[in-house]
Amino acid sequence: MWHIQPIADAEAQGTLRELYEQDLRNEGYIWNTTRVWMYRPEMLGTWRQLQKAVRTHLRLRTYELVTLAAARAMGCTYCMLVHGGILRKNGFTAEQVIAILKNPHAAGLSPEEVHLMDYATRISGDSKSISQADTDLLKQDGLTDQQITDVALAAVLRNFLSRFFDALGADPDPEIIAREPELWGYLQGLKQEKLELVGR
Repeated sequence: MWHIQPIADAEAQGTLRELYEQDLRNEGYIWNTTRVWMYRPEMLGTWRQLQKAVRTHLRLRTYELVTLAAARAMGCTYCMLVHGGILRKNGFTAEQVIAILKNPHAAGLSPEEVHLMDYATRISGDSKSISQADTDLLKQDGLTDQQITDVALAAVLRNFLSRFFDALGADPDPEIIAREPELWGYLQGLKQEKLELVGR
């Protein structure tokens, strides 16, 4: 549910109207990840360029696992759903994605992938806790300083966007929910568990 007054789709003008029409041409619907920029549509292009610059230097699987770890650490349902869905399109089953969200250490990932997810998780929870030992571990896995920089950027960029989504109340798109019913069900269960804990 939006925490700001949404601009009705029919009232979108200029750059915002162009972005909405682009979504409609490419996807058949307007993403809430586009709508979230409704009051600053000129900034979306800049964000996409930065995101692309980081993503192109990482393998898709690596980028998505790091992104999922950061979203998981922040509890961003939207980002976990979207990027879990991308993993699903690239060889993962819904059960595997859910296993990763439950515990990356017991989800059948490689040691390097677990270390990458741990690194992104710590960045998203307490970046000041990162030490030389954390980067040394990634270097032992074969990552270069440049690759570690790219991983850190991917995690930090997800922090920015996930927190922006949550701050303005951007909900997952119904179309994505319909594509990922198992993952959505798991995420809704997590949300309910947190509500019950708060109520105790």
